[in-house]
Amino acid sequence: GLPAPQKCRFAMIWVSLLLLSPPLPALATPAAQTSRFSRYSLPSLPLVRRPKSELAIRSSAGTLHPQAWSTGCGGLRRGVMRGAASGEGRRFVAPTGQEGQTISAGDNIVVMGALDQVGRTIIGRLQKEGDFKISTLLSPNVLGMFKSKYPTIEAISASDEQEAKATLQKASVVIMAFEKPADTDTLRYLLGFGAEGEAKLKRFVLLSKTGVTRKNNIGMAFFKNVIGGELNKYFDLEDLLLKGADALKVDYTIVRSGKLRLGPDDFMNPDALSAAEDNLFQTRMGKIEFLSDDSKDGESNRYDVADAIIESLLRPSAANKIFSVINVEGKDKDMDTLFNSI
Repeated sequence: GLPAPQKCRFAMIWVSLLLLSPPLPALATPAAQTSRFSRYSLPSLPLVRRPKSELAIRSSAGTLHPQAWSTGCGGLRRGVMRGAASGEGRRFVAPTGQEGQTISAGDNIVVMGALDQVGRTIIGRLQKEGDFKISTLLSPNVLGMFKSKYPTIEAISASDEQEAKATLQKASVVIMAFEKPADTDTLRYLLGFGAEGEAKLKRFVLLSKTGVTRKNNIGMAFFKNVIGGELNKYFDLEDLLLKGADALKVDYTIVRSGKLRLGPDDFMNPDALSAAEDNLFQTRMGKIEFLSDDSKDGESNRYDVADAIIESLLRPSAANKIFSVINVEGKDKDMDTLFNSI
């Protein structure tokens, strides 16, 4: 083997190379598809840089951009972000200072995550619920496929910056329903242009995950977060939304789901065992619970999560709330009782 001094020098060189090596490009996830939005800043929202080590993040195009930002609004801190998990956060004061608004016929609703099963379920529910103008922003390479399946939905190319911005500025509601966490720049872009638009943004809805406030506690949420850091990303999204909504005076709703089950494509699965498990889940776990504190993990039916999001937009009392949707044994789904419990 090498003498000790040479081993030491070799180790120092190896560590230096690791520290100086450029980061890997982002994977082609839904978040990466919208990474071109990362160069936009949230209008009127003061920005505070995080440590330099968090800024060198490559986009899918290979260019460096400051993906990791935090807001310096001062009003809603991370301790309060935990919502009902902290006593003082059970009922948030409306950023607008008024009662929450609800959706009504003719409203423009932007659904992000329209390729995911929750997003498509939300679109289906909105089409049945009323006469809304539904739109989404998508990567150009999937526009044709999406339009053929949903011809009545206005699908805008995310690469068309002017049209994308115009779509957001007409929005009454933005629903960010990615099943995997997008980056914070995507939320900044959607909330920023939505809030400064010609139409008053009634609500910004974020789909999040249970365990966000328990990610650092030893337990199931901690171990789920070890690989991939998904809960860290959802934590940052919730944090940014609360601060951004406060700064821009926009109402919000955050809906946390457990592990997602069922959905538009599940019963097309040729795996007989998986289909049987899904049938059993749907039969047994037909009751849903709304939890105003982030105290429980479990599984969530995508149809029930979509219903909770749509129902929240029909109720003024659901504005500026954070709640979890978990399926349990039974069949009770009385929405009035559920929303009164949070």
